[in-house]
Amino acid sequence: MIRRLVLPLFLLVIALSGAPSAYAQSVRWEPSGGTLAVGQTTELSLIFVDCEPTGDVTLPALQGITVGRPNRGEQSSFNIVNGQASRTRTVYLTYSILPTAKAPLQVPTFTVQTDKGALAVPAVSFQVGDATVGGTSMPLESAANSRLTVGEGTAWAGQVLPVTYTLSVTNRFPANIGSNPDWNATPLVLEEWSQPEPFNSVVNGETRNNVLYKSRGYIREPGTYTLGALNQLVNLRVPASGFSIFQSFQAEQFNITSNRPSVVVRPLPQPAPASFAGAVGDFKLVSKVVPQTATISEPITWTLELSGTGNWPDITGLPAREASRDFRVVQPQAKRTQANGALFEASLGEDVVLIPTKPGSYTLGPVAWTYFDPISGTYKTLTTERITVTVTPSVSDPIAVAPPVPALPSGTAVTAPSLPGPPAAPTPIPLDPLPGLAESAAPLSRTGLVALLAASVAWLPFLWLGLALQRARRQDPWKDRRAARAQLARTLAALGASRDPASTATLLREWQQHTAALWEVNRAAPTATAFTAAPDWARLWLESENCLFGPGTALPPDWVTRAEAALAAKRVPGFTPSSLFLPRNLLPFVASLAVLAVTPVGGADAGAAAYGRSEFAAAEKVWREALSQRPTDWIAHHNLALALAQQDRWSEAAGHATAAFVQNPSHPSVRWHFDLALNRAGYAPPDLAAFARPRPVHQLARLFSPAGWQWILGGAGLMLGLTGALALLHLYGRGPRWSPLAAWLCLAFAFATGATAAVSLHRYGLAQDPRTAVVWHATTLRSIPTEADTAQKTSPLPAGSLAIVERTFLGWIRLGFPNGQTGWVRNEDVVRLYR
Repeated sequence: MIRRLVLPLFLLVIALSGAPSAYAQSVRWEPSGGTLAVGQTTELSLIFVDCEPTGDVTLPALQGITVGRPNRGEQSSFNIVNGQASRTRTVYLTYSILPTAKAPLQVPTFTVQTDKGALAVPAVSFQVGDATVGGTSMPLESAANSRLTVGEGTAWAGQVLPVTYTLSVTNRFPANIGSNPDWNATPLVLEEWSQPEPFNSVVNGETRNNVLYKSRGYIREPGTYTLGALNQLVNLRVPASGFSIFQSFQAEQFNITSNRPSVVVRPLPQPAPASFAGAVGDFKLVSKVVPQTATISEPITWTLELSGTGNWPDITGLPAREASRDFRVVQPQAKRTQANGALFEASLGEDVVLIPTKPGSYTLGPVAWTYFDPISGTYKTLTTERITVTVTPSVSDPIAVAPPVPALPSGTAVTAPSLPGPPAAPTPIPLDPLPGLAESAAPLSRTGLVALLAASVAWLPFLWLGLALQRARRQDPWKDRRAARAQLARTLAALGASRDPASTATLLREWQQHTAALWEVNRAAPTATAFTAAPDWARLWLESENCLFGPGTALPPDWVTRAEAALAAKRVPGFTPSSLFLPRNLLPFVASLAVLAVTPVGGADAGAAAYGRSEFAAAEKVWREALSQRPTDWIAHHNLALALAQQDRWSEAAGHATAAFVQNPSHPSVRWHFDLALNRAGYAPPDLAAFARPRPVHQLARLFSPAGWQWILGGAGLMLGLTGALALLHLYGRGPRWSPLAAWLCLAFAFATGATAAVSLHRYGLAQDPRTAVVWHATTLRSIPTEADTAQKTSPLPAGSLAIVERTFLGWIRLGFPNGQTGWVRNEDVVRLYR
């Protein structure tokens, strides 16, 4: 009996011992429940045990919460079960979540695709309550709050109102700003925010640190509006639990949401005067004629200038003027000038050139223009003075003496008969988007195609392998982490030898930057919570922060030794040369065909279709994706500028219009929108401003892009080489009799072409460098790539600045300027012209 039970019992033991490994694969959330706080950023990790996701993980649709891009991490552990050792591999995706509404959060069950097949993720739920600061019970509202005000609550339609935003943080917690104010101001036409102004105040006996932002805006249509709330991320250094002199501190990020101000917009009084064209504000109109005495055919300039403060985006032009038929009129071109980049302070000047054809006395003006004054609540009409112009016969006029003009009674005005001038052109607005992608070259002839194919056979395999190797190195997912690991080793070696506190602080910041890159933590100000999967790294990070920001806190004596040990345990795979034979590197065109198979044909036309349906945000998304794949697609830059302009985001639109212009300045639509966008944005890159109102030399330069002029300059060099070859053939008696003449002609053509190309290329200035970027809105130039260090030196950086992108780091880029100045800005603050 016992012998018969031995075999079944033995098989049962084997089955039970293998069960853990057979069913070890699982996916779960961590934490698996609990409480969250409105406005406070929290990390939620998706844990993969003994498996890993294949492709991107698509989360279920969640309401009342903002989810950031995941950070991927991995760790391994060893377990002993029934006397057998087994290795457990864990892959985790950590999401930064920000609850925006005080309502329970439910994450339903969903399925993810892993390398072990489809696995189900169990549902989790969280209760969302009011945020408190750190380990204290202080409500977030008491620690940090903000207030948004728009005027006094009532306004006229089109009236420019002051807009202020104040962020207030208690002095008990050191704080720094984690992001710029984020506000959808619709339907308010809003000016760019000013630079933040810090100040202190005392509220209920407590000192508070405040930051004030100023702007202006107006609403076009009457009605009652409740504007959206403004959001801003703030980093607070708070005690981990309670208050104590021995308490450790940690950084926490909160989303501060302002109030939602209401504005009652009243309609303008009716009926409005016939000369009223929609201007609201305070204006001045000046008329000037130079000269007031002229001869026949001598040009007379009649200048009309409107200036002041008001709703300039809705002011379409100056009033029409009348002149006698005895003048030949040169059509004017109005020029708008913004005051220091301000959207609502400008001047509009228009010069009419009158060329007299007959002698006599003529009256120009008056010119009337009506606007609405929101202070007095009435319409006001500006009227210029009458100006009398006297035209005399020229010296060469065959009529020596003009017939006398009979005298008129005193007080009678002498006015030449006049006819209505041509109707004024409408105010420029964006044109239609351009179809397709960038233009392609014309097809070759059959003979040329055969010659090209025959010439390309010999070098194609070598080029193929070279490109595959280059692509493999470029797409190596571990290259940035290897570079960060090598830099960490050098930094730790320097830290071990450092005895200067200032040098130690600088090296610790470098250690934090390279540690974030090694662990792929894509945050402007990472915290120790980003390294929950590696407790030793989290402890090192927390100790480095205490040393940098804590009062009189030094590094532990064994900190460098533990950091070196942690770095030695963190392995990063090296580059594998055989990866060039992977299909994605060796046959990239196959991947392109696969993309075409699943992407609708004419993907760029999807943007035009959305644009035609007035879905400008959707069109913007399509063209941004196109630019991420083809940065030199000037049509995508051009169309993206149109989509941004339709959303009144003129500053960013001007940046992309500038990129389209330098890539293809000869296209009429590109020129039109380049001029329009710069005019509405209120800035112009210094090296490119002259192209908006081009002189002949700039008209010549814009026939080709900087790249085109470089190719022409190279062609001039080839012509110089041909000149030398012809000269040598003649000197050695090998050339034909006409070789000297041909050499001189080639030399003249080479110098003329080369000089033209060099002069034209010089007109583009810094825009001829492929690394150039344009700063599309006013921002701050920082000496180090972080917003956490408030002691660093900063400088205001105006919109329209051109600079060279020297390097990038965790969402920051370092800019270099012609005068040698360098500094850091966020990547989203600039538009790259070519890359």
